[in-house]
Amino acid sequence: MKKRVSFTVSVVLLCMIVFMTAGCGNQSQTAAENVDITEVPESEAADESVEITGSYVFLEDVMGGQLQVSWTLTLNEDMTYELICENGMMGTSTYTGTFTEEDTIVTTSPLEGDDMPIAAWFESDYSCQWTLEGDSCMPLKYEAVSAVPVEMPANAPGAVSAAYTNAAYASLSASEVCDIYLPEGEGPFPTIVVVHGGGFAFGAQNMEIIQPIFAAAMEHGYAVVSVDYRKSSEAVFPAALADVKAAVRFVRANAAEYGFDEERIAVWGESAGAYLSLMTALTPEVEELNGDVTDNPGISSGVVALVDFYGPVEFYTMDDEYKSLGVEHDLFASDNSFESKFVGQNVGLDETVTYQTYWQTYQDSLPDSFTLHAWIQAGDADTSVAVFVGMFVLIVIMITKSVVRPAKKSSAEANKTSRRAGTVPQNEMPCGLFLPNALAHIFLSGSTVLKMVLTGHPLSCYSV
Repeated sequence: MKKRVSFTVSVVLLCMIVFMTAGCGNQSQTAAENVDITEVPESEAADESVEITGSYVFLEDVMGGQLQVSWTLTLNEDMTYELICENGMMGTSTYTGTFTEEDTIVTTSPLEGDDMPIAAWFESDYSCQWTLEGDSCMPLKYEAVSAVPVEMPANAPGAVSAAYTNAAYASLSASEVCDIYLPEGEGPFPTIVVVHGGGFAFGAQNMEIIQPIFAAAMEHGYAVVSVDYRKSSEAVFPAALADVKAAVRFVRANAAEYGFDEERIAVWGESAGAYLSLMTALTPEVEELNGDVTDNPGISSGVVALVDFYGPVEFYTMDDEYKSLGVEHDLFASDNSFESKFVGQNVGLDETVTYQTYWQTYQDSLPDSFTLHAWIQAGDADTSVAVFVGMFVLIVIMITKSVVRPAKKSSAEANKTSRRAGTVPQNEMPCGLFLPNALAHIFLSGSTVLKMVLTGHPLSCYSV
């Protein structure tokens, strides 16, 4: 009996040993089979290592952080890229090319074409290195800008100190302030009212881009009154225009206190400020455009000279005029455009409403004795402007009521045609009124504008 049990146990143990041995063998074989030791071709390995395909967004702060430009970088599996720049002031541009990736840094090949961006973080050949994080990207050379207003260093070219800062020229809003710059010597001084740009939405009277005007003006013996005004987020048309008109009245009302020459006042603006300057100069006696500002009543807001740096003029036609220059978009006739927010509604929605912002609507109100010296500058890519001088289109004209064109026709297209008719030779006076939309604003950089200011123009064109 014991022998039989012992034999049985021995058989069972032997079977278990055999079974376990077989099992271990099978596990080893299975494990070996699960290990893929096949070599992957280098090309396939490289493709699998690229896990960065997709779209990445970079928001660039410009103009002192008051405007954002959106850049969308799309990286494709075939190592090509698409870069889309969306700029609320300048439209949308698209670039394509190839890219490489090394140590988490993506390098996009140089951009090509005539419409090159002015962002400083591109290399000289317009290639760019990017870092990626989540759904965002950022140029390796990008440096965030500080918030406006930007004050120039004391030793910077064109930096001067204001004799008075944040002087109130009207009493309706905290935005109705100005900085006053006075030259050496005894007054009264011919005075330039400077109006900053910023899409009617941002900016300040001491923005860096306009400060060289102050130094150049003072060097030539001019006083400067640099004004701020209500932005479109605070009040729509005609609020900002009413503010600039009030600033001119302030200059006259306080001429004795500050040494201003009330008979020799010019208004000088850039971009949105150029529009406000132009409207101030060409509607000196239109009471409704004084809006809700009642300071210094009964005093004229007329000026004897206008300097228009790439100012928009006729909002309703700007999209069509862009298209005539080969730029296909509807940038201005949109709810979110700077011009639409300034008007208070889409500028393409109602022609009658939009033309309330156009100078020619009020031309019959010009005094019979009206005379204005005008210096108008725009980019040389704007072929709707006829006279080319160096980097710029330059028009120097004398405007009198007798040479202002007849009232606008009911058709905006007919008006656009009549406004562009003919050419205006430089320095030929008097001549017909030619006030172009500054469509080529998109082709100008701030540094180029400043270079023109620092040459002494247009201060040397006329003694105001």
